[in-house]
Parts: sequence; C-alpha cells; structure tokens
Amino acid sequence: MRKAKYYLLVLALVSITISCEENFSPKGELQNKYSINFILRSDTTIQMAYLSKTYDVQGFDPNSLSSDPAVDGAVISLKYSDSPKLYILRDTVDHSNINTRYNTSAKYYYIKNFKPVFGKQLELNVALPDGEKLSSVTNVPDGIYFDEGKTIPFLPGPFIGNDTVYINVVWKNSNSNIAKSVRAYFNYYHKELSGDTVAFVKKVPVAMGIVGSDTSYTFSKNVFENKVQIPRKLLDIALRQISSGDSKKGRYIIGALNVEIIVLDDNLSRYFSSDLFFNYGFTVRNFPADFTDIIGGFGFFGSYSYTKRVIQFDPRYLLDTYGYLAYQK
Repeated sequence: MRKAKYYLLVLALVSITISCEENFSPKGELQNKYSINFILRSDTTIQMAYLSKTYDVQGFDPNSLSSDPAVDGAVISLKYSDSPKLYILRDTVDHSNINTRYNTSAKYYYIKNFKPVFGKQLELNVALPDGEKLSSVTNVPDGIYFDEGKTIPFLPGPFIGNDTVYINVVWKNSNSNIAKSVRAYFNYYHKELSGDTVAFVKKVPVAMGIVGSDTSYTFSKNVFENKVQIPRKLLDIALRQISSGDSKKGRYIIGALNVEIIVLDDNLSRYFSSDLFFNYGFTVRNFPADFTDIIGGFGFFGSYSYTKRVIQFDPRYLLDTYGYLAYQK
C-alpha cells in the first residue's frame, strides 16, 4: 500500500513538472498599452511623433508581426506650462512614404512651424480613440552662450598663451548635469577640369583611439562638461585626406569649420546614461520597457537645443600649410 502511494506521489509530481514546463513563457503577460516616441528638435520647425499599440507575436521574433501597430485617430497636443494655448499635431497617413515592413502607408503625427522655446517646460498630452490617455513633460534646455575668451576665434588661432594641442570651444551657461553631443565638419569645393565646382562635406573626427596597430576615429562625442576639445591633429588629418593623391591642391576651396553642439534635456540625458538607446532588437514587444517617461503608457518624450559655432580659417594658413584656397562669401 505504501509503495502504491509512493508511486502515485511521484506520478503527481512529474505531471505538475510537465504542466509547468508547458505553460512557462519568458515573455510574461502583455499589458494592453500604447507607446509614443516624440523628440522635440530645436534645429527644425517640423516636429513628428509616432504612436503605436503594444503587440505580441507567435514565438519570440518581433519581426514576424504582419500588421502595422501604428495608431491613428488620436489627439496629440503640446502646451507650454505657463500658457493655456494648445498646439495640436496633425494625424496623417502618408501615402508617398511606404512602410516596407508592413507594406502600408506610413502613419505619424506632425506639426509645422513649431520650434520649442529654450528654457521652457512643455507638456505632452495624448487622447486615444478608446479613451486612454498618455502624458509627459520635458524641460527644453537653454541655448548656450559661448565663452569668447576661451573659445578659439579663428584657425589656426593665436597660439601665444593658448592651447596648441586642441581646438577649444567653451560655453558658459549649460547645466553640467545634462549631456551634450558634439560633432564637427567643414564644407569644401573642388574645381573640376570641366570648369564645374563640386561641393562636399567632410566630417572631422573629435576623438581617436589606438588599439595595437588599429586606429579608430569618433565623429560624435558626448560630454557633460561645458566645453569640447578637438585635437588639432585630427583636423589636420581631415584636411589632408580630401586631396590625398592629388597634386593640384589649388583646386580645393575650404569653408569654415562648423562645431555643432546638441544639448539634451533631463529625459534624454538619463536615457543616454542608461545605454539603452531604443534597442528594440532585444525585445518581442514594440516598446522599451526598461525605460519610459510616459505616464499611462510606454515610449519616450524629450527635447534638445541646437547651437553651432562657426570658426573661419585664416586664408594664409590654408595656402601655406595645405596649398588650399579659402572660401570667400
């Protein structure tokens, strides 16, 4: 009798184990939520938002979804915290822009002639067709003001009493707790034998790294301090590369060096620090569940301010050092 009871107990445990294994899912329970991704840019007057609904798939491949999760028919509005005025985004189905993944017309929301005001707080509100609501807030970063005493005035610049290793661009008022992304480039022109002049853009590395015999260049640098230092040797490399193998240096006309500074808001700075960067490739759902600043749903709402510092080249420096001509307006 005891042996029979023992076998019955073992059989029950095995049955429970098999049942648990069959019902186990690493995806967890799907929440019926909406997701909005909306970054306000100060370098354009057209702002665009993408709204979608969370979805599940058979198995674990998010690319197996056959229907577009984009949501239309919602009311998306912006409002400065110190003003009652509403700015409504337009709901659009763009038939000229096909979403190749689903073979459907692209669905998004946009507003024209809207550039976020530096230093202002903006509120986002979303009213979904089924009555659900989403909201969030961003504090638009202040515009930056350059420290003229510490920022290089021209290239190569007055070396006496100044840094001869770096091109320094320094600003005064930006919060040191928020991230800034910096990149640099210059325009140049080449006079063809046909007489035509062709325009190009040359990116300038802002940092480099050497591992063994391999050299890598970084074209966008993220900093928290209120300055950027671009090694002069990297600008020299970029200037020499454009005419490598061409003895006719006088056919090259060089424009100013442009240093772009993008100041991220608190939301983007936290997201930048988290190293997530909207990597949907590691999820079977269409929202970044590890990070969101949307109340009532998922996704991301943020803003950034944009400033550009233009540094002119000394024409004699370009001619004597590289054989190039300086662009004259």
